[in-house]
Amino acid sequence: MKRIFTMLLMTVLMAGSVFAAGQQEAAAPASDADAKANLEASKAIDISDVRGSDGQLLLIYGDTRPVPAKPADQEALDMWKLEYAGRQTKKVDMIPSAGTGVIGKKIIMIMQSEHPYWTAVANGSRIACEAYMAEFEMWNPNGDLNQQNQYVDRAIAEKADIVLLASLDAKASVQQFKKLYDAGIPAIAYNMIPNDDAMRYVLAITAPDDFGQFKMLAEHMAKDVGGKGGVGYITHIPGGSPYYARTTNVVEYYKKNYPDMKTLDIQSPGFDAPKTKQVVADWVTRFGDELTCIVVSDDSAQGLGVSQALEEAGRSDVYVIAAGNSKVGMDLVKAGKIDAITFQSAEADGAVPIKVAADYFNGVDLGSNAAFYLPQAVITPENVDSFMPAQW
Repeated sequence: MKRIFTMLLMTVLMAGSVFAAGQQEAAAPASDADAKANLEASKAIDISDVRGSDGQLLLIYGDTRPVPAKPADQEALDMWKLEYAGRQTKKVDMIPSAGTGVIGKKIIMIMQSEHPYWTAVANGSRIACEAYMAEFEMWNPNGDLNQQNQYVDRAIAEKADIVLLASLDAKASVQQFKKLYDAGIPAIAYNMIPNDDAMRYVLAITAPDDFGQFKMLAEHMAKDVGGKGGVGYITHIPGGSPYYARTTNVVEYYKKNYPDMKTLDIQSPGFDAPKTKQVVADWVTRFGDELTCIVVSDDSAQGLGVSQALEEAGRSDVYVIAAGNSKVGMDLVKAGKIDAITFQSAEADGAVPIKVAADYFNGVDLGSNAAFYLPQAVITPENVDSFMPAQW
């Protein structure tokens, strides 16, 4: 496919193509005729079988749940604002697409930090940009907000066609996205959803639907255990969106749909296997057979701690679910030590915003509050092999 589109570009772009270090860079269309030809070539690209390193389809959108009416209760309203962040923001007029096609466009992705997950995110972006024949640069500030701000300025100076930004700070994101907007550069917020003030300047958001996928996972466990059980929760960092998505969200889901799934305890040991192990060992002693289910916010360190405690206590009867899907977590599922985890493709986290950018450049109407979530699935011992090898 790449050779076919290289030939197309050579014929439709007056300036031709530039080859450097094995990376094709297509010149911008020089006339209306070239722009039209570039658009047609871009639309003709077949992405239907582009896959990640785990063999899963990469350039597809997950389900976007409809936004329900705002609840009157303040506590419920606070949860609603987290779950549906950015979905009903009153925005400024978005920068219109020129509709000249994605081929040759300069896409700059600004990441957050050095971590195996982010390495996989970058890999997904590269796969997607190669498929779309777009230029791609990935800049990593390694957790430094000042450096990330400098990268925003650099993207403006380099006249990026679009910027994909995973902001390190909610307050700082307002100025970051406004700067890009004022410079006439459309921006997509990916991985982390910014606050409403920043969302006013954001073309679209792409992210895992943490709330939705944990409802799916909670439903899976409830059905498997007959809708009745005593549940212990190992949380994410208190106060952040993942804490509410992976704990409070599930507690409330069970209250509404499975009232016999009773909460026994909620603990926050951090991402520390020994501390998690101690929490679960204490639960086994304290609750005995009343403890039948555990919801875990992390399938790696926390997952290891939970599985070790249950194994040492001889409690293979306890049903365990967790946020996934790291190699550690999938190995635990394969070994039967965790019953189910979420599928959250790190490569899709990088590829889906590229797809949104491509749709934008190809003239697709994204809508006023565009939200594109990653595909979802529940990984179990029965299907875990189909998600191997792990991306991180």
